[in-house]
Amino acid sequence: MTVQDDKETGQTEKPEPNEENKKQAAEMMEVYAENRATVVLPGSGGAISGTAVNDWLDDDGNPKFNAISGSDDDTKDDQAKKDQIEKDKAWNDDLRKAAAEENKGETR
Repeated sequence: MTVQDDKETGQTEKPEPNEENKKQAAEMMEVYAENRATVVLPGSGGAISGTAVNDWLDDDGNPKFNAISGSDDDTKDDQAKKDQIEKDKAWNDDLRKAAAEENKGETR
């Protein structure tokens, strides 16, 4: 039976959330209570951004899931990537300051 069939017959069956589903939903709702700036993933040049990206950064603002290869052939690429990471981290600092100023005095 498809969703369309359910609508036609007037029969709708709603799934019941289990305890794990409720726990996950509660964790997801906590994000909305936080007042976090939108940041960019360092090394992406701003191509990847959002509040969820904050979870991908360590306490120093570095990507948690970053792997720079150790190959000598990639030395130029590695330096370019490191430079981009530093630029993006500085950009994130500016974004956080702007968000803090924009939300000054506001609470949720």
